[in-house]
Amino acid sequence: MKQNSTLATVALIITSILLSLYSPAQNLITNSNFSNGATGWNGGCIVEIHPEPVYGGPNASNYVTEIDGETCLDQNVCIMPGFTYQLTFRATRRADANTPSTASISIKVRGNNSNTNYLNQAKGFNNTTFNWTTQSYTFTVPANSSDKTINIHIKDNNNSGTFGVLLDDIELHPQTDMAINGASSAVLNATYNYSVSNGPSSGITYNWSMGADASTATSTSATPSTKWTSAGNKIMSVVISNSSCVVATLTKNISVAGALPVTFTSFTGVIKDNKAALSWSTTNEVNNSYFIIERSINGRNFDSVGRVQAGSNSANNYSFSEINNNSSSYYRLKQVDLNGTFIYSAVITLKNAGSSREMTIYPAQAVTTIQYVIANEVQATATVQVFNMAGQPVISQKEVLSTGLNNRSLNVSHLAAGAYILKLQIAGTGVTAVKKFQKI
Repeated sequence: MKQNSTLATVALIITSILLSLYSPAQNLITNSNFSNGATGWNGGCIVEIHPEPVYGGPNASNYVTEIDGETCLDQNVCIMPGFTYQLTFRATRRADANTPSTASISIKVRGNNSNTNYLNQAKGFNNTTFNWTTQSYTFTVPANSSDKTINIHIKDNNNSGTFGVLLDDIELHPQTDMAINGASSAVLNATYNYSVSNGPSSGITYNWSMGADASTATSTSATPSTKWTSAGNKIMSVVISNSSCVVATLTKNISVAGALPVTFTSFTGVIKDNKAALSWSTTNEVNNSYFIIERSINGRNFDSVGRVQAGSNSANNYSFSEINNNSSSYYRLKQVDLNGTFIYSAVITLKNAGSSREMTIYPAQAVTTIQYVIANEVQATATVQVFNMAGQPVISQKEVLSTGLNNRSLNVSHLAAGAYILKLQIAGTGVTAVKKFQKI
């Protein structure tokens, strides 16, 4: 691993996440805040744009438009049938004595091919001070519509004068935004697949640009795949078009990290007879120094239980074993580079398969009690059960076993005559002892 490559990888991932969080939603309106003057707005309308203070507002850096008896707004927008859209804007009555007490505007959305009116609303404003309010309208273009573009037209509704309603931040969004699906973090020379979520199933073309040093630089597939041959932050984009115009352009930031110092191809283990046996395989080892084996009983807090030196080849097989009396354990590997940097493997969970232990019982034919004798390494709690031949428990109790040889008695006087199984399980060890006896 190169110096600080782990930190660099983390930084790339964080950058990618932040960029994704703050990516703008899909606003289909051109020049929605009038920062580029009247660009995108025409359609035979006179468009009047001035800084807010011209109309009595406080923000000199904010440009707005006025809808009155002489002005209007008109724009054609590329859309996809089968979507519900939300049209929003900020509006306020121009607070002037010459403005009608209730200034009203008309908002219309019409299909350019079908001439269908998808939205036809009037809205009045009677505020007496400069006060922006957000207006919102929704409409649906059916999936079978022939419309590839719509016309948005906003005009005065009841005023022939030159004082009316101010508008700003006019936006149109599909209610279900499309997005690029796929990994935001990648590793050199590994292949990744991408697609567009919520995109229509037909009538659409895709033009992908996969970013710098991508093995597949461009694609027209709905589900392209690619890999990158250099590390760094890559910008992927896709232009989505219908047969008439560009519907949307989506982007995604991909952080491509350098190859890891070790690739774990397998990591497995088993616990049997209170002994844990682990094995793992690697490939692409570069500057690997050693592995630390870590164990946990809760999956959160890990302790080091062993160390294995790195092999001499680029691909190696490793093993490790230890005594483990726990009923279950979690293991992970900490791979350490020559320069001290490290990575962790995935965590595996192992169940103790347990072991059988010799137990003596007498008499073989019991009348009132039986004696059972079993040795134990340390003091522990055991569950003692008696089962009938149908597998049903008829006795169940706890016993504390001491270190060394344990000779205990069990009352069976209440049992019906017949054959029974005595089963003893020592907690935390997986040890089980089983014996058959006869009640007469």
